[in-house]
Amino acid sequence: MKISTSVLAVFLTFFFFSSCGNSSESKTNNDALGENNAKSMAISVHEESGRLAKEFHVRLAREFVNTPTTDSSFIKLVSLDSRYVTWSKSMVKLPGIECNHEEGELHIHDHAAEEKLAELSDEDLLKLQNAIQEELKLLISDFDILIESNKQ
Repeated sequence: MKISTSVLAVFLTFFFFSSCGNSSESKTNNDALGENNAKSMAISVHEESGRLAKEFHVRLAREFVNTPTTDSSFIKLVSLDSRYVTWSKSMVKLPGIECNHEEGELHIHDHAAEEKLAELSDEDLLKLQNAIQEELKLLISDFDILIESNKQ
């Protein structure tokens, strides 16, 4: 599933086209405060997505352990796992945030993507983080539907 890559591409394209505006306009203090708020909100959404992703990954792993490979839902779990792996690549470290991996976690960074994110405005960064989180919530919802259908 290439939604996360598409979302990033759309926002990067938007950035490049919107950056051609009049750069001589100065920002007011309110604009600066709004940008600061948008940045902190983007960081908050990013951190929440990371927390949700860890919880989801634990639930998915638990379901894999409890589902025989011959069960018809096993292939659906494989598909969800594949979608999760694809989604997880959209979780790029945000500009200005320190790397804080727990012991045993992968320490992989896409430096090119990090540089592109640094070029986004705080508002665009927030929009991107919201879109990434919505994609994760859709993945979690699909997982919950699968689990519910297995109970019936």
